[in-house]
Amino acid sequence: MTLISLIVVLLAERIATQSKYWQESFYNQLYHGFLIRKNILSEDMSDATFLAVVIVPALILFLLLSSVDNGLIRLVLDTAILMVCIGCPHLRDLYKCYLQAANRGDFQACSMYADQIGHSGDTSSSFGQMLVWLNYQHYAAVIIWFAVLGPAGAVLYVMARSVNVQFQNEFSTESAIGQKIMFVLDWVPVRITALGLLLMGHFSRAIPTWLKYLSDAGASAKKVLTDVADAAEDIDVNEEDYTEEPCTFVRLAKRNVMFLVVVISVLSLSGWIR
Repeated sequence: MTLISLIVVLLAERIATQSKYWQESFYNQLYHGFLIRKNILSEDMSDATFLAVVIVPALILFLLLSSVDNGLIRLVLDTAILMVCIGCPHLRDLYKCYLQAANRGDFQACSMYADQIGHSGDTSSSFGQMLVWLNYQHYAAVIIWFAVLGPAGAVLYVMARSVNVQFQNEFSTESAIGQKIMFVLDWVPVRITALGLLLMGHFSRAIPTWLKYLSDAGASAKKVLTDVADAAEDIDVNEEDYTEEPCTFVRLAKRNVMFLVVVISVLSLSGWIR
């Protein structure tokens, strides 16, 4: 059922326009509003409270889905939940606007859209590497956690990511426990994703970088992914072409998602994943 849900969601996500009710941002905004009204989400909240805020929704979902015995209903529910969790239409629309601006030569607009997507000029990673990271957060990591723990796993990752971002936006500071949670949740998935990048790109160039971070337990997930992605692609940057570098990395990220689907297919056929 995992494979069927994944294929259906990826196809639907590409060919259909998602309304706000099929986007995790809609439900997270409601959840964050509730937390703020109840004074649960605060700058001095305890680590235990932060953990509860992240884990409780996924735990409740797991218990509810465990009570569903009908296979068809469970398949529909799993698919619907994954559809909500995966992707980010807002970021995808901004990226399309970036490409349109680049094609008409409006480089100032390109900078504006890149900034809205989350790439600032003072960051060490390129715009294309930032897109690989966002693809990981909104696709690869969600897919991996869905494959491991089902819908509850996807919700757990999305909630952790969303609450962490909301805390930073609300209080202009990072939560120490939030960073630790994301570090734990990203440690294995980011290395699996990085492995896919090197297999889909230049293997011989990227494998030393991947092996280096495999033994470096303390490296940040973003650093691991962007460095491996950079080694997996050979790009001659043209300062007058604002599309070549990001488009090359986006194609690499898309190939990696297909790689994950293939791996999950093999694991499903062999009985490792239901």
